[in-house]
Amino acid sequence: MDLFESTAPIYHVTDTQHELEAGTDSDAMMSEASTCQTMSTLGSSEVTEYFQDRFGYTYMIDENVPTVFPTDSLAERLDVLLHMIIRHCQGGKTIPAPGHELLAQGGLNGNGSRVLDLPTNSGTWVQEMGETYPSTDFVSADVKPLAPHLPHPRIKYEVYDLYAGISEPDASFDLVHARICVTLTKNYKFLMQEMHRVLKPGGLLIISEIPNQAYEVDNPSEPLRSSPLRTKAIALMRSGLTSQGIDLDSWDKMSDRLSPGHPMWGNANPDTKKETYAAVRGFHSVTTFTHFIPNGPWPADRDQRALGALAKILFKYTWKSLLPTMQMMGVPQAEAQAFVDKLLEEVEDPKYRSYAKYKLCRISFVAEVHRHLDSAATVPESPIITESSHLRFVWKFSPSSSLLGYSSGYAYLGSGSSCTWPWQV
Repeated sequence: MDLFESTAPIYHVTDTQHELEAGTDSDAMMSEASTCQTMSTLGSSEVTEYFQDRFGYTYMIDENVPTVFPTDSLAERLDVLLHMIIRHCQGGKTIPAPGHELLAQGGLNGNGSRVLDLPTNSGTWVQEMGETYPSTDFVSADVKPLAPHLPHPRIKYEVYDLYAGISEPDASFDLVHARICVTLTKNYKFLMQEMHRVLKPGGLLIISEIPNQAYEVDNPSEPLRSSPLRTKAIALMRSGLTSQGIDLDSWDKMSDRLSPGHPMWGNANPDTKKETYAAVRGFHSVTTFTHFIPNGPWPADRDQRALGALAKILFKYTWKSLLPTMQMMGVPQAEAQAFVDKLLEEVEDPKYRSYAKYKLCRISFVAEVHRHLDSAATVPESPIITESSHLRFVWKFSPSSSLLGYSSGYAYLGSGSSCTWPWQV
């Protein structure tokens, strides 16, 4: 029996516009919609063409996609585990409250919404969302066909070279969901620009990342030093990612790069308060949230202990994948195996404790609010669009920290004066 006979079709998209416009300037590439597409159904016989064997592990053939973790059946199961971990970090929610409210009301226009999911991986997130929001259509795109998916009338799965651009028209999605995308491409800045392009004014961009770094329990702002082998392993992993062109600074500088003042947006005047929003690329309202993930079930807090138990499994298999990575970096197989074996012993030792960090950025795109203002008009520093399309202001607040996590950036205030967590605003 063909594995794909009773599963949802996965479409391979060829974006001819990117090919036809080769050599055009960056402004044209940013403003033109990627609408010239050809699409064909991807069959099971073609799936193997995406992958190759390297040192006994399965990786993508496409050299434009970074070689980070193996892409096999285990990767699918680990993605489901990752989804559980992220939901745990988000208080059991699949999506933050503003995203839920946007989709529950039928999108920006109230007539139904469209959501872009990057990348599909196991499809767990988009399948849960499809069952929860009956008036929302989903496009879930990936660079690889990791797994077959159950058919759903409002979910379309696509596989194509996302690093060359998102094959969707300008301003075509109410919400863009991007999970663990920094290591998906060698040009994350371009992917951010593309997410900006396809997002409707007033829409939401939700970015979720777990950086490849660990931190001390006593001082979570300090990178891990007390676990010698894991410290070395993290350095090896980060070195391997950097050598492939992955921009690791994106994890720590996400808010800065989302700002219209960052050079990546190409705005002529970095003082965006004196420009019309219609002429300015970038995002004007960013809320960030960080949750500490323990490396094992050692915390006293029950919820954190459960999170640590899940994370320990994920981290264990992540470190196992360091074996082929080291071999790709030129380390002899026997030497690499010996290091990984000792590393796993340290991982299992309960005396070595650390945190990883789950980072969420929730961004409101409000570029067309002041379309009719002239260039001399003064734009409020950080407005957002509410569900009723009225303008509401945000107040900055100082980061607050606790054992479980901290939030920073902007708090959205209602009629009262109290701040709330990102899941509640």
